[in-house]
Amino acid sequence: MTHDGGWILTAAQQRWLDEASVLAGTPAERLMESAGTHAADWILSHLHPNSAILLAGPGGNGGDAFVVARRLQRAGVTVRTFARRGMDLCSQLTRTMADRLTDLGETIDVLGMDLHLLDEAMERVDCVIDGLFGSGLSRPLIGEDEYIIELLNGKSVPIISLDLPSGLPSDSGKVLGPAVRADVTLAMGFYKPSHCFYPAAEYCSDVYIVGVDYPQETVSRVSPTARVHDSDTIAPMLPFREPAGHKGTFGHILAVVGSQGMTGAAILYARGALRAGAGLVTLALPETIAPVVQAAVPEAITVPLPDDDGRLVDPAVLERLRPAMERADVLAIGPGLSRDPGTMETVRRIIEAFPGKLVIDADAIHAFIGHTDLLVESAGRAVLTPHPGEFGALIGSSARDVDENRLAHVEDFVSRHALILVLKGRPTVIGLPDGQMVVNPTGNTGLATGGSGDVLTGLMAGLIAGGSSLPDAAITAPYIHGLAAERWASRYSERSLMPSDLLDELPCILKELES
Repeated sequence: MTHDGGWILTAAQQRWLDEASVLAGTPAERLMESAGTHAADWILSHLHPNSAILLAGPGGNGGDAFVVARRLQRAGVTVRTFARRGMDLCSQLTRTMADRLTDLGETIDVLGMDLHLLDEAMERVDCVIDGLFGSGLSRPLIGEDEYIIELLNGKSVPIISLDLPSGLPSDSGKVLGPAVRADVTLAMGFYKPSHCFYPAAEYCSDVYIVGVDYPQETVSRVSPTARVHDSDTIAPMLPFREPAGHKGTFGHILAVVGSQGMTGAAILYARGALRAGAGLVTLALPETIAPVVQAAVPEAITVPLPDDDGRLVDPAVLERLRPAMERADVLAIGPGLSRDPGTMETVRRIIEAFPGKLVIDADAIHAFIGHTDLLVESAGRAVLTPHPGEFGALIGSSARDVDENRLAHVEDFVSRHALILVLKGRPTVIGLPDGQMVVNPTGNTGLATGGSGDVLTGLMAGLIAGGSSLPDAAITAPYIHGLAAERWASRYSERSLMPSDLLDELPCILKELES
C-alpha cells in the first residue's frame, strides 16, 4: 500500500534525473547522502530501533545503506553492517560511503556462502535494512543471493527495504524470482511501478516516499509515468458546495440502469450517487422492475420504460427518455442492463442522442465492442469505467493481458479516443486525454465482489453532477471508494465487505476530506 502522494518514475527516468542533477551542479555524493539521511530519519522517527542490521549491495542501493548505517550509528543505534561484495567490487561512490562508515570505527562484514554470522545476528536486532539490490535489477537472483533472500524471508524480524525490496524489478508488477518480502519500503524520491502493481506490490507492503535533494529545476523537466494522489491532493478536487444551493444547484443525473434479476445494480448505483451529493437522481428502468427499485430508493425519481421480459429493447425507449434527457446534466448508463443485442443497440442510440456528460459502465461498455469508432463522438465528455474483462473485450485482448499491462493499455486507448478511462482493479488506473496517468493507491480485495462497481459509478456521477470536472471525478471517486473499503477492513474483515457497506463509510470519509 502506498501512503504518500507522488510521481511514479521508471528506472530509466530515475537514472536520467540522477545524471541531469549531477550535470546541473549537484554532486552524486550529495544525492546519495540526502537519500540515506532521509531514510535514516524515517526509520528513527517511526521505528525507534535500538539495534539494526544493514545489508549493502555493490551499487547505489548499497551506498544508500552505508549512509543509513552511519546515521543510525550516530543516533545511538547499535548497527551491524554486512556487504554483499568486497569493497573492490563496489562502485566508487559506494566505496566512499563505506569508508565514511569505517572511519567511525564500524566493521563491515562481507557475506559469502556461510551465512551463520548473519543468521545469528538477526536473532538479536530490532530491524533489518535491505540495501542489497535497487532499481537497476533486471534478472532473477540465484545462488548466494537467493540463499540470502530465503534467510531474510524466513525470519520474523521487520525488514525495511531501501527503494525496492531486493529481487524485484523496477518497472512492472512482475516478480522475476526470489525477492525480499519487506514490511516497509522507503521509495527514494519517487515511486517505481513495482511499488504499485501486483504481484510485486505485495512484496513492498507499506511504501513511503523519502526525500532526495534533487534540484527543483531538474525535477520539473522529468515527464513522470504516472501520479499517485493522497488525501491532501484529493480534498481540493471535491466540488464546492454552494451554501445557498438547492437541488438544482447540485446537478441532475439520469441513470439508465437495471434489468430483470439485476435490480440491485440500480439500487446500489442510485445510493452511491445520492451519497455523493447529487441534487436529483432519475432512474430510467424497465417498467417490470421499476416498483421494486422505487421502494428501495424513495429518494430517486423513476422513469419506467417499455421492456421485453425486463430488458430495454423496445424502439420506443429513446422517445420515452427524451424529456428526462433534456433536464439532465449527466447521463450514467450501464449497471445491470444486460447484454442483449437489442439492449446494446438501445444503449448506443441513447448515448448518441445525449449531448451532456457521460459515465459509461458495465454492460453499456459492451455496446461498443466492435464499435469503438463511435466512442470518438463522445470525446471530451465521457468517462468509461471498465473492469479488466470488459476492457479486454473492448480492445480485443484478454483480462490477463490487460492486468499485466495496465498503464500501457490505458495510455494507448485514451490517446486514440480522447476519452477518460478508469480501469478498475488493483490498482485502478485512470487515463486522461491530456496524457496524464493516475494510479489510485486505495482499495483492497473487499471490492472484488459484484456490485462494488455500481457504487463507484454512482459516486462518480454524483460528483460530476455536483460540479466536479470529469478528470477530477475520475480521480477522486476511485480514491474515496477504495478508502471506504479500507475503513471497513480496519474494523472487520476484507472478505466480509458487501457493496452496501461502502455506502455507510462514505459520509465520514467525505466529511474528513471536506474539513
